[in-house]
Amino acid sequence: MILLDAGTTYAKILDTETDERTVKRVSDLEKTFRADVGTGHNINRFANRSVNEIIALANAGKSLIKDNSFTLLDIGSRDAKYVVFENGSFIHSDWNTECGAFTGQAIEILGNYLNIDYSKIEPQKEFITATCGLLGMGHVFDLVAAGVEPEIAAARLIKGVCISMYRFARKPKKIYLTGGLVRNRLFVESMPCETVILDRFTLLEGVKEYALNMNGA
Repeated sequence: MILLDAGTTYAKILDTETDERTVKRVSDLEKTFRADVGTGHNINRFANRSVNEIIALANAGKSLIKDNSFTLLDIGSRDAKYVVFENGSFIHSDWNTECGAFTGQAIEILGNYLNIDYSKIEPQKEFITATCGLLGMGHVFDLVAAGVEPEIAAARLIKGVCISMYRFARKPKKIYLTGGLVRNRLFVESMPCETVILDRFTLLEGVKEYALNMNGA
């Protein structure tokens, strides 16, 4: 069975028979490509059946996380979403396309434009307050124009985004984090609470749980 997480920018593909995992840009998927089941912003273009992203995230959390109580936050290119479990039961979720608007995409674009390597930058205490990545980019360019080093300005934006995401997720003591930004060391280390990293295929684990239940397995 082929499972797909078709996000705004990247597609994550899982072959359940071989456990082969692939990441490619959504724009590189062939128009004729069809997964059996999937989730994500672009899923209706590429799958025979779709699963709501919150359901996929909740299923993934129950399957992958050993704690009975946890907050699982997914930050993608375009939006952010989280689920909260207490004592093994789902109690709350939220989905935000404003607070998280183009967060991952803005950070990727900014890094490429400024030609900086996030893995070589230390987290900053000062931060840029911004409601989304796109608005924050303007503040970064203002700081650079005022003489702040591009690496420092970008790190302040990332710190601000992390604080925004932390508040969005109701300020938990510990966050399980998934999404493309888990590969960004600076982003992970800028989170203002204990952070546990899950890989970017997390939603597909939730889709797999849904598919197995759907097939009565």
